[in-house]
Amino acid sequence: MFKVGQQLTVNILQTQGQNVQLTLGNQTYVAHAKEPITQTGTLQVQVKQTQPTLELVILNPNKTTSTSNPTPQNSQTLQTLQLAYRQFYPNQTAITQVFQQLSLLPTLPSALQGTINQLMDSMLKPQSQTLSTKELQQKLADSGLFLESKLAQPSKGSPQTDIKALLLKLQQQTLNEQNLKPTSALTQLSSTLTQAINRLTVQQLQMIENPNIIPFELPVESHKTVEKISLEFRHNTQNSESIWEVYMDLTLPNGQLSTKITLQSTQGAQEVNCYLWCETPQLQQQISDNLTKLQQQFSDNQLNLRNLQIIPIKPSKSVASTKIALIDIHI
Repeated sequence: MFKVGQQLTVNILQTQGQNVQLTLGNQTYVAHAKEPITQTGTLQVQVKQTQPTLELVILNPNKTTSTSNPTPQNSQTLQTLQLAYRQFYPNQTAITQVFQQLSLLPTLPSALQGTINQLMDSMLKPQSQTLSTKELQQKLADSGLFLESKLAQPSKGSPQTDIKALLLKLQQQTLNEQNLKPTSALTQLSSTLTQAINRLTVQQLQMIENPNIIPFELPVESHKTVEKISLEFRHNTQNSESIWEVYMDLTLPNGQLSTKITLQSTQGAQEVNCYLWCETPQLQQQISDNLTKLQQQFSDNQLNLRNLQIIPIKPSKSVASTKIALIDIHI
């Protein structure tokens, strides 16, 4: 991906001493600088090494700019994003932690049960539920990433079943009960709710920065525990071609399954490629035994399948926060 000597443009979002959050292309990184950095904005850097860690050298370190067009509006947007990251980024947790905690906590006040039941019902239940395309689309719409859009434009859907809306509602109810009769369970629940809401907010901020990458974390009920399906949709329009990529990670009884699906439009024709990585030999055998059935499902849905194969290396995708080393900084 990177080559020694390659020059790149990075955008520093926020700094805290020697810890730096920056974007490079469509990815967000957390870097460790050799010396503390105070400025934000765009920088020219050069790749010094790629192994065992990626190391970058800042070129002309005193010449930082804001974004490509340093207008007051862009500067204000950048400043707003930086403030939001400082508030939400350090205090977040996976959405699944809320569902796991709700299933383990002792009996909570009856005033919370209605909202709790709504949240628990929003989980995917693969043991007793087969999702249609329309139902999966609704689950993604209710994932919490589009709540504000729904509130601004009611035609985009009702917020009543939105996970973020339900988390905010339960958080307010929990605070009300905490004021009436404080308990350790309510304190623990309130903290986890705040962190989960922050997690969704951070993902929304990342979507503002990189609208061509949309991450989802869907809670799944699995054998009395709560797992998650991680989905990432990426849209690439390079070389006059529209390419959609979907990455999916889920944990099955026989191990983790990671999938990459691409939909590419070339000269008016659409082609689908599907690549599957299996964590264990048992899972690989199970998937292999069902490849013909999966191939038929693509055909039944009128999808032109070009490749369907099990691959030996796990598909790579953009990570919300990947640590790299940013060195040789002279401020």
